[in-house]
Amino acid sequence: MSMINGRQGPDIMSRNRAGRFTPVAVLISLLLLPSSIWAQPAKRLAFPYSPIGLNCLPWFVAKDAKIFEKYGIEFDPVFIGASSALFNAMLSGAADLAGSGGPAVISNILKGGDIIHITAMVPRFTQSIMVKSEIKKPEDMAGKKIGVSRLGTVTHFALQTALDGYGIKGVTILQMGGQPEAFAGLSRGSVDGAVFSPPYNFQLKKMGFTELVSPNDLAKLTEFITNGIVARRSVAEKDKETVIKTIKGTAEAIRLIQTDREFTKKVMNKWMPMKDNEMVELVYRFATENFSKDGTVPEGALRGMVKQMVQSNLVDAKLAAATPVTAYYDNRYVEEVKRSGFFDQLWK
Repeated sequence: MSMINGRQGPDIMSRNRAGRFTPVAVLISLLLLPSSIWAQPAKRLAFPYSPIGLNCLPWFVAKDAKIFEKYGIEFDPVFIGASSALFNAMLSGAADLAGSGGPAVISNILKGGDIIHITAMVPRFTQSIMVKSEIKKPEDMAGKKIGVSRLGTVTHFALQTALDGYGIKGVTILQMGGQPEAFAGLSRGSVDGAVFSPPYNFQLKKMGFTELVSPNDLAKLTEFITNGIVARRSVAEKDKETVIKTIKGTAEAIRLIQTDREFTKKVMNKWMPMKDNEMVELVYRFATENFSKDGTVPEGALRGMVKQMVQSNLVDAKLAAATPVTAYYDNRYVEEVKRSGFFDQLWK
């Protein structure tokens, strides 16, 4: 007899009378071995994201619902403020995938990086231009001060899309730093308007400010990608399995958002606390309307972003013209998940 975990157990080397191992003895011995011998440690996936808000809700839900555990992944979402800091962390090797996207991907590629879109989970603007009540129509922004978080960010693109779409000139664009700073600036009257995502736009409406341009208005003007899963192209090609699992886990979280209102609200209140129950309901409804069911990256949105970045002198025009749009994204991973029937099964 041998000792297993401090107790006697069948000898793995026991034989039958003919001198051969008996299948039953071997099976019993294997079953009695410590479970740690068989357990595969979960792969830790550091997942930077930005900003803290509705556009990152699927990863908050995935974390709290422990969706990634069944994929053998220890999912660890980590907030990193500015897109530039997030991308620098990825390029340094601190993370291989992240929740981000939009203009930052284009800037990164044109500067020699290899961070690309592999999904577009929010394939549209989710921002609103909120203004003082005396501003009644988009043309009234002429001569006014309108805040964005930073030049080259999604908020800047949302504002510029509206200005170009409505043919508005003479607007002073101010960098506010972030949504809380913009909220404070508009509340105090230091700016005439600013660009906000939920829940800030809903809070400002309740305070009497006007939603001058809505996400639906912006969607009529151009395609866009507000957020998605980004990855280093070089790493994604080497570790396709983790990329596929991340796409599936995120999609399952979006499905859960659609089907479990109360759980999603609890997650929202944990990660982006809101004291007003009416506000929570408004944000929840907005969430159910804006996430993609499969995350396919729309090429037209990337073309539009490149064009706007060139027009705003945010990137080198010649370099942008010489770079194919396929440099910014890769839909192969989403397409593989589609072919497997995963999305059809998930959303049936």
